[in-house]
Amino acid sequence: MRISFILINLLWLASCATQVTSIKLDNNRVLESGRGFVLLGIQTNRNLKSILIDGPQNIELSSADIKQGTNYLLVDLEAGIYTVHKVRLDNYWRVDLDDEEYWTFEVMSDQISYVGHLEIVRRGYWSLITNTELVNRSSEALQFLEEKYPKLLASRNLTYGGPGNDNFFQYLAASKKE
Repeated sequence: MRISFILINLLWLASCATQVTSIKLDNNRVLESGRGFVLLGIQTNRNLKSILIDGPQNIELSSADIKQGTNYLLVDLEAGIYTVHKVRLDNYWRVDLDDEEYWTFEVMSDQISYVGHLEIVRRGYWSLITNTELVNRSSEALQFLEEKYPKLLASRNLTYGGPGNDNFFQYLAASKKE
């Protein structure tokens, strides 16, 4: 009886997050009302199993998009406030991210919101020590979009939606107008 209850709860919890994958084609996509693009950089020294993000639309970034090295994920989501909640390193280990203020970002409607670069460094294979940090690398994110998604970048405003304040993209937009 207890095992059935536990299995049902696990299945229910697993079904709560929508698994999303990164947009691969550069085109001027028409978004539904109230949706925006989010750009998240990920740098890790190991392949990761998944990243769980809570918000208006609970999502799970799958292992297909979070491989060892530096990756950028570009997805369209419902606009709103999101929080990186959990990083599953593999089948056995995970990192729970409790400080919501540091792991919270905003997706703005009909814009590209760069939210930061998630750096995950795991010390040794069986080690419990994992350094996890969300850092702002706005200039690298801009360079990535210019190279891989120039059409999308030309048709949308690029803003910083990660923790803290960064006016780099607004400064660039103002200097282009002059």
